[in-house]
Amino acid sequence: MPVERRIATRVFAITALAGLVLPGCVSPPTADELRRLPSPHLDAGAPPGIVDGRAEFRALFCEALGDHPQNDGPPMACDFWLHRLEDEPAGPASGRPYSAAPMQVLLVTGAFSECFGEQARPFGDALDSLRDSGIRIDTVVVGGRSGTVHNAREIADYLDAWPIRPDIPLVLVGYSKGAIDILQFLVDFPEAAQRIDAVVGVAGSVGGSPLADDFDDLYEFLFSHLPSGHCPPGDGDVVHSLRTEVRDAWLRENELPASVDYYSIAAFTTRDRVARSLTIPWKTLLRHGLRNDGQLLVHDALIPGSTLLGYLDADHWAVALDIEEESPLLAHRDEKARFPHRALLQAILRQVASN
Repeated sequence: MPVERRIATRVFAITALAGLVLPGCVSPPTADELRRLPSPHLDAGAPPGIVDGRAEFRALFCEALGDHPQNDGPPMACDFWLHRLEDEPAGPASGRPYSAAPMQVLLVTGAFSECFGEQARPFGDALDSLRDSGIRIDTVVVGGRSGTVHNAREIADYLDAWPIRPDIPLVLVGYSKGAIDILQFLVDFPEAAQRIDAVVGVAGSVGGSPLADDFDDLYEFLFSHLPSGHCPPGDGDVVHSLRTEVRDAWLRENELPASVDYYSIAAFTTRDRVARSLTIPWKTLLRHGLRNDGQLLVHDALIPGSTLLGYLDADHWAVALDIEEESPLLAHRDEKARFPHRALLQAILRQVASN
């Protein structure tokens, strides 16, 4: 059996066991219910210092989506992909004038990425077109089963070997756990951090996840017997590093460099947009908060002191991964529209460049 299929079987085993060991979940919310609530960054438990950049980002995303709609199917309006909550500020009809200034971008993968291969590389379906537009962009595949300290070293080593031009902005984009690996890198390697202009968390696991609290041992058991050539064991700290008390303690004890600009984009959605393998985690998280993406509560995806770009109407995988064709067993959704990754990443980079 191919390793990817064995991994898929284990993912299903995790979600099936979760359904057995956890109590009943809250009734699934509707899209209208989710949008009537106040913005997550205003919640009492949200990180401090969030700057609301939703209006400007919406203009940029809508423009980018008009230029680069999703890969197939009928074009969708940007409000289909980007929640418009009642308290979102009014914005301009279009984004700021944008000139295609040079930029260096390093994407950092999420948890277990090595185990799933190329399909688990964030924004993999958007990179060629962005390179053609003049952006220098690359991906560092950090340890899929390792904690943040291990992966921070891998980011530092990658940047040491990646010829960086000091006259061009350098942006790190972390998907999922990649976001906290980047934050650990900034703290552990302060001299290297001085070269970084901006950090963007895309559905970043900044505050951890209640799922890690519940399933730390279970995840390790189910992934521990995979072939090490496809899923190296690393330091084995991946899920432990995502526990909410671990993340809370880290954020209290560490100060992020003030020289870096921080941006956050989070996601939450309804049942019809949740991938088959994320359905039970999504329902499980409803007990903790109605707005989640199947892996994270929405306010846990916000970097303290960051500019909030927006709230995506998508699950945790859809925001950055194109896995529907390669893994239909895992990624089947009732909503068939494919998320427009190129438009999203282009809008993110344009907002970073404009600040």
